[in-house]
Amino acid sequence: MNRSPFRSALLGLASLALISACDVVDAPYTETPIGPVDTASVKQNVMIEDYTGHTCGNCPAAADIAKQIQTAYGPERVIVVAVHAGPFADPQPPDYPTDMRTPDGDALDKTFRVSRVGNPNGMVNRVTRNGKLIIGKDDWSTVTSDLLKQKPLVDLSMTHTYDKTTRTITATITVKYLQAGTTDYNLVTLLTESEIEGDQTDYRKDPSHIHDYVFEHVLRVAMNGVWGEPLSTAEVAAGTTIKKTVTYTIPSDRTWDPKHCHLVAYVHRYNTTKDVLQVVSKDLQ
Repeated sequence: MNRSPFRSALLGLASLALISACDVVDAPYTETPIGPVDTASVKQNVMIEDYTGHTCGNCPAAADIAKQIQTAYGPERVIVVAVHAGPFADPQPPDYPTDMRTPDGDALDKTFRVSRVGNPNGMVNRVTRNGKLIIGKDDWSTVTSDLLKQKPLVDLSMTHTYDKTTRTITATITVKYLQAGTTDYNLVTLLTESEIEGDQTDYRKDPSHIHDYVFEHVLRVAMNGVWGEPLSTAEVAAGTTIKKTVTYTIPSDRTWDPKHCHLVAYVHRYNTTKDVLQVVSKDLQ
């Protein structure tokens, strides 16, 4: 039966309204793989998670090492996330009044127990070195260099918008499977902030209490949950592309400066090894 042009237009508008009503696109959308996958142009990126705190006198040296590694390889290849968690991150007013802890950072620290080993320590793509997941700052460079040479399992790209009026972030992450993937792949999207000035102990200085220390890459929130969301409930063939859209509105009581905020998206194995397979980052503004 032929539809009238008017009826077809109404159906089209109804479909558009249903699509526009969704805040988060998490179907996911997939493309069927066609032919061989070209992986030659895709590079492996690395995420350094620096577990730190403002009363940790050795932590500024670790932050400097992370910055040096990022500068050497470029911020598009090495992404740093500073997780303020554990006793060294506890506020101690009046000398150390700022609280940069987060529920997400606490959850990560509870799982990986980095602060129990002691700060400064961290993880590099959450891989093990000599049987240990928690890696000291002096080994970050070597592990990073080794990982950057590996062939990635997935490719990530990210686009986003930021509404200054509502303070709403909408990030769309595209994941392309360069090799076949399993059901434990989860996508996490973080918001971090740099250029935060505050109090920090630095044993390299005299006096060691620095009142105008500048904190970088501070974890603010995991926008879609600390462990993210699954990319697929079934195994995925090489060449498949999956898109996820994550929406997050910065609460009105947060004084985070969008000009110094960054989006970090990464795919990791959830409920198994939790190692990071790929990571990308973009400035919020």
